[in-house]
Amino acid sequence: MTVPQSTVCEIPAPRTVSVPRCVHCAQPLVDAAFAPYCCRGCRTVHAILQKAGLTRYYDLRRGPGLPPADLDSRRVDHKWLELIEDDRASDGGIRRIELDVQGIHCAACVWLIEELFRRHGGGARAGSMSLNPALGRVELRIAPEFPLSDWVDSVEGLGYLLGPARASNARPSDDLLLRVGICSALAANVMLFAAAVYVGLREGPIYELLNQLSYAAGALSMLVGGSVFIISALRALRRGMLHLDVPIALGIVLAFAGSTWAFFFASGHALYVDTLTVFIALMLVGRWLQQRMLERNRAQLLADDGTESLLTREVHDGIVRIVHCLGVKRGDRLLVAPGDLVPVDLVLDDDRARCSLDWIDGESRPRTFEKSSLVPAGAFNVGDRAFTGTAAMDFAASSLVGLLGRDPASEGDGPLATRWWSRLSRYYVIGVIVLAVVSIGHWWWRANPLFAIEVGTAVLVVTCPCAFGIAAPLAYELVLTQLRRAGVFVRVGDFLDRVRTMTRIVFDKTGTLTTGILEVVNPSVLDGLPDEFISVLYNMAARSAHPKSVAVRRALEGHRAARFAELEVEEHMGHGLSARSGGHRYRLGAPGWAASVRLDQGDVVFSVDGAALATLRTDEQLRPGARAEIDKLEEDGYELAILSGDAPSRVRALGASLGMREDACVGGQTPAQKAAYVRAHEPARTLLVGDGLNDQVAMQAAACSGTPAVNRPFMASRCDFYFVSPGLHPVAQVLRASDVLAQVVRRILAFAIAYNLVAVSIAMAGWMKPWVAAVLMPLSSLITLAYTVMMLSRRGLPWRS
Repeated sequence: MTVPQSTVCEIPAPRTVSVPRCVHCAQPLVDAAFAPYCCRGCRTVHAILQKAGLTRYYDLRRGPGLPPADLDSRRVDHKWLELIEDDRASDGGIRRIELDVQGIHCAACVWLIEELFRRHGGGARAGSMSLNPALGRVELRIAPEFPLSDWVDSVEGLGYLLGPARASNARPSDDLLLRVGICSALAANVMLFAAAVYVGLREGPIYELLNQLSYAAGALSMLVGGSVFIISALRALRRGMLHLDVPIALGIVLAFAGSTWAFFFASGHALYVDTLTVFIALMLVGRWLQQRMLERNRAQLLADDGTESLLTREVHDGIVRIVHCLGVKRGDRLLVAPGDLVPVDLVLDDDRARCSLDWIDGESRPRTFEKSSLVPAGAFNVGDRAFTGTAAMDFAASSLVGLLGRDPASEGDGPLATRWWSRLSRYYVIGVIVLAVVSIGHWWWRANPLFAIEVGTAVLVVTCPCAFGIAAPLAYELVLTQLRRAGVFVRVGDFLDRVRTMTRIVFDKTGTLTTGILEVVNPSVLDGLPDEFISVLYNMAARSAHPKSVAVRRALEGHRAARFAELEVEEHMGHGLSARSGGHRYRLGAPGWAASVRLDQGDVVFSVDGAALATLRTDEQLRPGARAEIDKLEEDGYELAILSGDAPSRVRALGASLGMREDACVGGQTPAQKAAYVRAHEPARTLLVGDGLNDQVAMQAAACSGTPAVNRPFMASRCDFYFVSPGLHPVAQVLRASDVLAQVVRRILAFAIAYNLVAVSIAMAGWMKPWVAAVLMPLSSLITLAYTVMMLSRRGLPWRS
């Protein structure tokens, strides 16, 4: 199924309309919940920049930026930083440290990170910094006195993420760019030589020299540039595949073979070498365009080497040390600090522990575990203190190993390597070979072998797939660039081809349809409280990391009395918080404990001396504009479903608020059950959007996958695409962009077919001259390129709106 053309392509250019935009990132406002900001993250970062005097960031940034993730929802693991600090303390000299940076988008980001380095004492005495935004890599040379941890905290406080350097400096596009330069220079020189021949140079020593130099340049171009497509085509054939490199390689090889035959055994002239070198250069440009954008999107994320990068704290002989999880054995004692991931099933040694299992079952509310109970692998310590436990298994048997899955990009996303392109390549190869054989056979019988070989070579040259090799990659590049500016990052090369065939979209609940963070549903009940109560409530909530306390604190943000003040607060595990102020005892917590309130009135009560002051209800909030986006997707004909590990009643309630059918809202699912559900419902046409490790197995079963979880380890680096926008509109943007792209590519191919019909007819008739081929091939390429740019750079395209 594809999105109807009437809703996608024939869109008139809109009139200039003033669209409300976010004060921080300048993206259009999805809804007015955080106006004049598009999300909570933008509001937080904007306030930090203003307070720190870093507003020059907005002057340096060109055009809209991208919204940062909600800082409160991030789980940042800094055990790698502890290892670096230990090494610095034992060394005592200038240290060279390489770190990966996630979230750099422009020169303003570079300035911001460098300015923070300078403000923390970086400079001639304390050290230096070199930042490569293309690689997402920062190199530090710092003295012992430089506050590295404080600098990391300040950078991450603005929405960036830092981690140990794991990605390689080598990029495939760098090698391609070098080959593009060499082959372009060779093509330019060969064209100059050919021009002299075409205007009348037919004999003499200069002619012989230019002819020999042209053939030598053609051979070198084959070695440097043609080998890229030949090797790729051979690999595809060994795997029993036919992708677009096969006809490109076939055209290159046969055209060069024909030129070689003519040069050594026939006329002595290197026929069509000029056309061949230009073709190779253009094909390399197309390949480089395709590779470059995918690399840029992948470089936006911290490098992820799966389970090899996981660290944990082991307690051995009374000493705590940080070790790799791969070495954890059954019986090892582990220390899990606040915010840490539990790597294996642990038997709890402490009296209590509070953990979030949202990665496992999708439930956002934390759970309390008692002594000797089993804390499952994949849980996060969301309490305010560390706990210890004994590993119940080796790490090799941990459920995390299977949940992490594989990076789809690591499986080799060849250029335009879907079934459709494979069928097109097969027909193209067969058609070209048949036409060349027919031409050679006809003229061998009608004229002579030499002329027959020249005609066959002309057929092979003029049928070189320029539109496939450069116009189609350019179209993909333009779409990927526009999606990137909208905050959508495609990581896998053939994703835009695959996603066009999707008919079913399955959403996870917590963190995908919802923000994954609890919010106060009825904040208006706080409006009537006096300032003294607001001050006490804010300071109680601010001193707890419990999700419900965080929700209360957020609900009070912006109130004139919500200011930090001294207050002694005591936490009662499983019940809530208590404090004394002005001779009164305040409580914030569960109904029945804080005050005598019915459970149906709310789940958080603020009381003084046992009397309820405010009864609050907390719940996960939908992403901005989620209902409108769900409605649009249903109008476009997609079948939608919710698949969650959360309680079935909560999943159905959320689905009802979105107007979805009850039977399409499935809750209480384990990772294996999620995967089984996807396999039972047209997995080849399913796009799954999720944010937790419990979605990984199902994502491997689905044809396409995406995530908004850019700040969670492992998720974004194991999906076809990820997005940073606060709403759900990126899902529809990707679907509509893929459909428009397909329409443009089909028109490019239609032009290519028409061009080939005319050019092949001339060649088979024996009328094609080398200079005509040298003009026709670049001219057809320029026409397709101009059309591609015109169609995909228009305003009003559905994913740019």
